[in-house]
Amino acid sequence: MPLVGPKNPSPWLSHLEVRRLDAALLFRASPRVPARFLLELSLPSCLQFASSAHQEAGRSLTGDEQKAKILQMDKMNQADRPGGEELQHLKRVSRVKHVILENYLPPWAKILGSRNSQLAYVDCFAGPGQYEMDGKPVKGSPVIAVEAAIKLVRSRHVESLLLHLVDNEPRQVERLETHLKDLQPYPPNLTVTVTCADSRSFVPKLLQDLHPQVPAFFFIDPYGHPLPLPVINRILRRERTEALINLMWFRINMDLSNPAMQSHLDELFGDDDWHNQPFMQMHRDKRERAFLAYFISRLGAAHALQFRIRHDAEDIQGGHRTKYYLLHLSNHVRAALLMKDIMWHLGDEKGTFDYSGKFQGVLISETLTEQELRDILLRKFKGKEVSFDELREQTWELPSIPKDYRAVLRPMEGKEITILRITSKKTGIGGADRIRFK
Repeated sequence: MPLVGPKNPSPWLSHLEVRRLDAALLFRASPRVPARFLLELSLPSCLQFASSAHQEAGRSLTGDEQKAKILQMDKMNQADRPGGEELQHLKRVSRVKHVILENYLPPWAKILGSRNSQLAYVDCFAGPGQYEMDGKPVKGSPVIAVEAAIKLVRSRHVESLLLHLVDNEPRQVERLETHLKDLQPYPPNLTVTVTCADSRSFVPKLLQDLHPQVPAFFFIDPYGHPLPLPVINRILRRERTEALINLMWFRINMDLSNPAMQSHLDELFGDDDWHNQPFMQMHRDKRERAFLAYFISRLGAAHALQFRIRHDAEDIQGGHRTKYYLLHLSNHVRAALLMKDIMWHLGDEKGTFDYSGKFQGVLISETLTEQELRDILLRKFKGKEVSFDELREQTWELPSIPKDYRAVLRPMEGKEITILRITSKKTGIGGADRIRFK
């Protein structure tokens, strides 16, 4: 029986419902085509292919033939659209990393720009620069970075900025250059270089050319595997250099048990030591935790802050399983604290560093209670005197921000602790204030 789809989707259908309709129609018509491929198509192409596939006479199309037909129809439909482009869909769980980047880059640049004449930002998997989410265009990471850079140099918070935007797909680079035209001409002290290249070979060359004293921020956001660990560790050996990495756990987890992918994982780690690690014999959460610990142990970063991103309603797998981890890697505790303050507000439940793209909190609380934080501080600092800043720096890995510390310390004053106020007045606590634990 031929499939019948609406010529014009109901205006009451949400964008997500329309995309699910696309996939449902196409999956029935083309079971050989991966569902992930189907979700990237426009609705006209979906319905057109779903109908034509059932009109094919004599034989079934192979998976490759079905893909070719879909792409041909999508190209034809695209030509009829204003501007000839349909923006790639961006899921909410992918958007959160761009929000983190957007919130982190300005303070990072202002802090380091006050002590250095030049800064560098490198987007290793830049993408097209603009996406669609909830039916509206949203900025991608390179456009976010360029807009922030323009404001920073014009406001003189940074004397000079170098931006390297890299992608290995010519079509993505072409789209990115188109989206950047509206931001040009750039200020004279801002250099934006868009390069079509594989970051695995481009970044090592860039590290040779980039002055070792120039502070840099690397955004490493691939769909599959990140840059090889030897390359990431070369990045981290530079002074005042940080990296924000998308570690796509769901993809890596599938590859761990796939013999055909072993050479790719050898390239990722730079050796085959991972073959004999305990996580290879583990399953589910235990495997995930053990792999993450091993991966971080192979990185040359003094501070590795992790933010867990779960599958959301748009993903086929769904549930509470991990999709990817954002890892912020740095060698200065203040960088970790700055990133923590930004990430803290974005979790499903504040302080959990766990995001699903939904609008309700997680089922199990991972936030420290005031009593738990109090007990940790009393154990760690018993008989010691530290400033408020030092206290935060020495407990940077805790899911707590300044207001949490203050809420715990105030009731302790005059009992378990004494406070010598240097920065604050009256009942405030912060900065250089000295805190003595009994």
